[in-house]
Amino acid sequence: MLETKIYPDFIVVDGKEGGTGAAPLEFIDHIGKPMRQGLYFVHNALVGIGVRQHIKLGVAGKIITAFDIIRAMALGADWCNAARGFMFAVGCIQSQSCHTDRCPTGVATQDPRRQRALVVPDKMQRVANFHRATLHELAEMTAAAGLDHPKEFKPIHISRRISPSEVLTFAELYPSLAEGELIAGSGTPRWKQPWDMARADSFRAIA
Repeated sequence: MLETKIYPDFIVVDGKEGGTGAAPLEFIDHIGKPMRQGLYFVHNALVGIGVRQHIKLGVAGKIITAFDIIRAMALGADWCNAARGFMFAVGCIQSQSCHTDRCPTGVATQDPRRQRALVVPDKMQRVANFHRATLHELAEMTAAAGLDHPKEFKPIHISRRISPSEVLTFAELYPSLAEGELIAGSGTPRWKQPWDMARADSFRAIA
């Protein structure tokens, strides 16, 4: 991107905790990152090379509640993709039988008899109610923080208990890079090493 000045319109970070099961198991267990870690890495990498303003960041991975949205936006997301909460609203009970065509609630099946369990007029209202309530809670929590828009949430707004006696803010747990810090030369080993190994002409890292 730095060499060509060509940027994608957006990047979507999908955490390994997502529910599709589409990725190979070994990738999910050992290569995929939890959503917040992946978002933190991508957001700061783009800030560190000075191109964050050119690229929007979406995020997905167990986004259900208004607080899930706020937490993701505090770490740099421009928007959140959500499926799990809507699946619950439409009737999913996580029976883990999607691939068998025997979903007991009719959500994930092609069997006409089982599909009868999903009453569309009722379920569509439940989905609409869930979405409306989620946005209402998002607005309330944003106002409670003294902000005008969820995009104004920053890591300092979120705290996390890491032990019975210690609470840290996301600003402490997820320290941010300064604009252009990778290009200028970051002294933080977590960022310096992968940046030094990266190359523009290949995905192969320089060991």
